[in-house]
Amino acid sequence: MRRALALLSLTLAAALALPAVAAPPDIAGVWVIRPREGRPPQNPPKLTPSYAAAAARRRAAVQAGYVREVTGMICGQSGGPQLYQIRSPFEIFSGFGRMTFIFETEMNNQPHTIYMEEKVQPQNIYPSFNGHSIGHWEGKTLVIDTVGYIGRGPLIGQVPRTTTSHVTERFTLSPDGQTLTNQLKVEDPQALLEPWTATLVFDHKPNTEERFEVWCDLDMEALKATDLEGLKDVDPEIAILLDGSTTDPAVKIAKAAKAGK
Repeated sequence: MRRALALLSLTLAAALALPAVAAPPDIAGVWVIRPREGRPPQNPPKLTPSYAAAAARRRAAVQAGYVREVTGMICGQSGGPQLYQIRSPFEIFSGFGRMTFIFETEMNNQPHTIYMEEKVQPQNIYPSFNGHSIGHWEGKTLVIDTVGYIGRGPLIGQVPRTTTSHVTERFTLSPDGQTLTNQLKVEDPQALLEPWTATLVFDHKPNTEERFEVWCDLDMEALKATDLEGLKDVDPEIAILLDGSTTDPAVKIAKAAKAGK
């Protein structure tokens, strides 16, 4: 009996001597990117030759007047982390073993889910504009790892989104809880010669901040007036629209409209 009590006392003493594990900070709430500070492109990405050539074609087309992209005309998807750049609030929720980012944008109202209980990325991932994200806390820093992107559109700023894009984000809350900083890194052997990094800064909005419904209207008149054949080598989304290789409903509607159906 004495030995049992002594062992119990030692166990309790050891448990009490262990350092307390600090709870992660609460980053739930409404956030919005700062108008100027921390918005990419802070430094242009170093692209592989094929992607650099594509970027040069796009710049030439913009200089020639192609400033209204077909993606906007047909209300196509955008996806993260491009969504961070939009000067519109997004909301973070936490619970059920995940964190969820809800964006208030015209072209992407789907939630971005970060699975907090998955330790490694699954083997089979269905490609998407937001990719598949897993997360964990390193002290007071939320680390999000994302792969499984669809190979369409920009990932963020001038960085292309490809099927081999790998994004790591490190979110840190300021001591006063009013600023959220995202140290973001993109790695991609297909599009980038070296990893690309950026710092995004978000300000906290009051808990009374209201959210509003937003939507996008198809601009068929603009689409009909666009020379799709002449721009298909400039904008990959036009090539997708023309060859019919996607099941994206927005692309199907736009193609039918262009044909006058």
